[in-house]
Amino acid sequence: MRSLAAASLMVAATAAAVVAVGARATSAPGPPPPNFLVILVDDQAENTFKPKWMPETYRWIVHPGTKFTNGLAAPPLCCPDRAGILTGQYPHNSGVFSNDPGYASLNGKHDTLPIWLKRAGYETGFVGKFLNLYSNVAGDAPAPGFDDWFGFIEPPGYYQYTVSDNGTPRFFGDSRSDYSTDVLTRHAKQFVANSATGSEPFFLWLAYHAPHDTQLAPSLGHCGRSSPLPANDPTYEKYRHVPLPEPPNFNEADVSDKPSFIAFKPFLQGQFIVHLQTRYRCTLAVMHEVDKEVGKLMVALKRKGELANTIVFYLSDNGFFFGEHRVTRGKSLPYDEALRVPYAVRVPRAYQLKRPPHADSDLVTNEDVAATILDYAGEAPSCAGPNVCRTLDGRSLRPLLGGGGGKFPAHRGVLSEINTSGLAYSAIRTPDSMFAQYADGERELYDLRTDPFEMQNIAGTPEAAGLQRKLAARLRALRRCSGIRGRDPKRPGAPFCE
Repeated sequence: MRSLAAASLMVAATAAAVVAVGARATSAPGPPPPNFLVILVDDQAENTFKPKWMPETYRWIVHPGTKFTNGLAAPPLCCPDRAGILTGQYPHNSGVFSNDPGYASLNGKHDTLPIWLKRAGYETGFVGKFLNLYSNVAGDAPAPGFDDWFGFIEPPGYYQYTVSDNGTPRFFGDSRSDYSTDVLTRHAKQFVANSATGSEPFFLWLAYHAPHDTQLAPSLGHCGRSSPLPANDPTYEKYRHVPLPEPPNFNEADVSDKPSFIAFKPFLQGQFIVHLQTRYRCTLAVMHEVDKEVGKLMVALKRKGELANTIVFYLSDNGFFFGEHRVTRGKSLPYDEALRVPYAVRVPRAYQLKRPPHADSDLVTNEDVAATILDYAGEAPSCAGPNVCRTLDGRSLRPLLGGGGGKFPAHRGVLSEINTSGLAYSAIRTPDSMFAQYADGERELYDLRTDPFEMQNIAGTPEAAGLQRKLAARLRALRRCSGIRGRDPKRPGAPFCE
């Protein structure tokens, strides 16, 4: 293990919680080093993450774990979010601000989470959808650091897609057995089975394609030609009569205070709302299959004797709009519908010093995944060379998961920054507010204590002037931030992240 002077992050690991990474057989006190399973879904909004829709996920992960009610995708866009998981960094440090060029813009491609864990003695695996446009850069080759690679060769899909199986392309067709959610789970189960026979702990990142693509304006009565479900799939029938959620900001009556790209959106009516209803039901049907497969994977972990040693994350790479603020599809915007995502972590008893809460309202992000894993593994990021180390911007969630390790900041501010075609902004989300600055000079500010649905933009108003100044100053610092005070060395010219 590297010293603090030689590495950018060193997290103290208590002897009661973890032991040095190595063989499972050890005479040292405490449990063996934990396995890590990260389950990532694509475009799942909070409004589809409920026990009645996903009973297996709640049974195996949420109920015995901790659900973070303020879990954020920062920023709420596929590739930057995944880069945050891979590196523990915000886009201004990872280099990934958009889906295009995506992976090509990632800084330090050989200085990432799987490489750090592999060097620490972990067996590493990836299954599913990686960073956008990865195959444009690397073709069929596995990404650096992964011992086992079963990744989509773009474009990903539910049927008619190609996967790189450790560098060998495999095509999947139109049969029910080719449905990608099931195929990915089968490979994940095989990885677990193979790992259970070895002496090393494992890290597995399972990234489903679901429920992506349900935004493609579905036809009436079924999920449409481009849908992840065929028109006659019986699963859709189960959800045919589920009503579309209509929170107070659904089809918002007055959007004149919003930025121009929202302010000119028409009021939704007629077929637009029918399409939203169908798309919502299609999403539930798609996640029904994911839920079943998550249950199967968790059963496999238990049968192999690995469940008691495995820390499990479940999260989405961003939320999705279903008519809130008159936005009919997509993500990316800093509103809570896109920014706040399903986020749950299950930590086995052996790695707890005390029982964690079943629900936690602290602000946590995708960037926190890497820091949390390294904390439990007792490892620090590796360095690419002398004094060239990746400094993580995320925090370990261990204090929130019953593992000790100090306090978590109650008034944390989380950065969201995107620079993609047609949209560029930076925003800060705190427990009480959201403030965004767009490249064209427009601003948004919401007091979430009195306006949780972000319906009244108070940016520029006299009564909010003081709050706006404070948030603008915090945002300026976050846009340049690097690392966490008290954990990381200070980088010249960069403030610490919150």
